[in-house]
Amino acid sequence: RSKQWYQRRVREHYFKQTNLSMSTSEVKDEKKDSKKDAKDGTRVFKKMCLDGKISTYIGTREFVDYVGHIDPVAGVLLVNEIEWFTDNTEYKVFAEITATFRYGRDDLDVLGINFKKDLYTDAMQVFPVRGVPFCSTKIQEKLLKKLGNEKAFPFTFELPAGIPSSVTLQPVKNDQSSKPCGVEYCLRTYVAKDMHETPNRKQVVDLLIKKITHAPESSAPQPYIESAKNFMMSPNPLHVEARLDKERYIHGETIYVHITTGNQSTRAVKKLRLSVKQIANICLFSNAIYKCTVASVEHDLNVQPSQTTAQTFSIRPLLEENKDKRGLALDGQIKSEDTNLASSTIALPISTRESLGIVVKYIVKIELLVSMGGEVKLELPFTLSHPIPEHHEEDMEPIPAASDATTDNINLELLDESGAYNNTTTAVEEQLLIDFECVEFSHKETEA
Repeated sequence: RSKQWYQRRVREHYFKQTNLSMSTSEVKDEKKDSKKDAKDGTRVFKKMCLDGKISTYIGTREFVDYVGHIDPVAGVLLVNEIEWFTDNTEYKVFAEITATFRYGRDDLDVLGINFKKDLYTDAMQVFPVRGVPFCSTKIQEKLLKKLGNEKAFPFTFELPAGIPSSVTLQPVKNDQSSKPCGVEYCLRTYVAKDMHETPNRKQVVDLLIKKITHAPESSAPQPYIESAKNFMMSPNPLHVEARLDKERYIHGETIYVHITTGNQSTRAVKKLRLSVKQIANICLFSNAIYKCTVASVEHDLNVQPSQTTAQTFSIRPLLEENKDKRGLALDGQIKSEDTNLASSTIALPISTRESLGIVVKYIVKIELLVSMGGEVKLELPFTLSHPIPEHHEEDMEPIPAASDATTDNINLELLDESGAYNNTTTAVEEQLLIDFECVEFSHKETEA
């Protein structure tokens, strides 16, 4: 039986429960009207297993590492067929989060050999509930008020410090044949008799999530370096000083490099080459270091002997200019969504080399070319990271003792079994069948 057959049966099941009969034209008209009337609200991602027994709701698919603590992975499990679990008491629902380092292509996984390694894993039983259910974030409490406490159950994973961030190695351009290599996170909920039992694939919900790094504001000094280069037949050296305006940069921000040249030699400085290099260290079975230039500029100079100059140059590393470079480290992608260059890895003292997966750092390389074949090279390290996402300021905030969470509008995003939006080919019908009186649907159909 095909996947479409199971999806059709799930839709028919919900039609019978809610006593709705809506034609395709009515669904299209309802979709158009809802697009016009949709209001801004809290976006929530939903995904249902193929046989419709369970659904998973999650408020965000990005979790921020603040280099000290990490946002909790908080979600809500909805048991759609709770009567089935009452008749089959040996079955339970578990939630699992796994960080996997994939270092080979999918089509090479033969004879039971998988080219991947689990760097972190954690699991818990969500249903039946053990103890008292606890909401750790405001978005969970909002979802429970929408879904009802009888069939909805919250769960939360507290990620430890020192685990790797989501990093993807850029494949060949337009190559969609397999998953790219790198570190990825997956949140799985499944129905099974035991936590270590292999579940039925029709009773599994897999949600791809990613962990990003936010380097906190610090009083780190400006990167600075100086060098003196002696040349043959020249009694005095060429003295060069270079510094950046700050140590931490946000993705897409322009980097300003201040260079002071004191030429006491007998040679003239003719040209300046400025570049930003990404250095990716693959920490697995051996140290493999890959260097890639992500931005470069050249400037003509004319610094004559006994002359001193002070100039400022700018450079801006962007992914748009490097999409054809294979092996470039990028921030973790959820399917084909837009991403950016990988953030700098900030390792804690408790981190081990194998647990980091891929270590990424950036340097600004300065090359001064002088007459008669000489050159001066300098390198300045810096940190590239993310700003704090806006939604984290409210929805990821812990619930106070006296909770004031309200039933605000929730925009629901449906995801299919591969992690993309829309759970079925007619996802609009399924949205309309869910018994949410106050829910505002966004009806976005772009891939995540």
